[in-house]
Amino acid sequence: MNWTKDPSNVISAIPNVIGINGNIIRLKFTRFIFASLESDFLLEPSFLGSGMVEYKLIDNKENEIKIIFSKYDKGIKISIGYSGEKEWVVGKSLKTIVEQITNNIEKEIKNVKMEPNNTMDFSTALSKISMISKIIMKSKLVKTEDVELTLGQVPDYIQQTISDFKNYQMIYVSGSGSSIFRAVFIGGELKGVYVMNEGKDTYNEESLNKLQGHFKINVYVSIIPKAVETLQEELGGRIGQ
Repeated sequence: MNWTKDPSNVISAIPNVIGINGNIIRLKFTRFIFASLESDFLLEPSFLGSGMVEYKLIDNKENEIKIIFSKYDKGIKISIGYSGEKEWVVGKSLKTIVEQITNNIEKEIKNVKMEPNNTMDFSTALSKISMISKIIMKSKLVKTEDVELTLGQVPDYIQQTISDFKNYQMIYVSGSGSSIFRAVFIGGELKGVYVMNEGKDTYNEESLNKLQGHFKINVYVSIIPKAVETLQEELGGRIGQ
């Protein structure tokens, strides 16, 4: 399912794409010579738990394409639908889109190699100011607040934050005060944790339970995974395998 959680993978598999500007995708559908539909669609990804991913593409006329990936047994089921004007034009292309996405997923599965768990590498990277700067530069600040958290509340706070912004491909949460914590989630999965408490650096989720006090919280997100690419470049590895 990791392949399906990366919007760039899905976009690249749609043969009707003729332009991309952030999360605005320009699509063109044609049938015969005289019939066509060309419009700018807003890409809206939703990660509905670990077993389902949904992409909506909606234009300003409320024409909508919906692509759903659902996990079953050891495979992935792909569903696609369209509602709006010129359905007889767009509908002809839906089967082709599913076939192309299926082919790309099959190629990805063949290319997957067993690699060591890189959670520690992510966590170590989060201790570097240079790394944090790169993530922030390629992300969007969506929340900042001052909070008072008692012992054991930090994990719950982070979990609620992830739930609030679950539609985003990457979420980076940082808290600073008498202690510091940083956590990065990709596709809803925790990829790295860094904690500095009482002068000691730790790199595991359990350390969050030992934090308490006043924190300034910042939350950054990325829909198109530019920040994820930054992590890949920094670590020299592959993500989501």
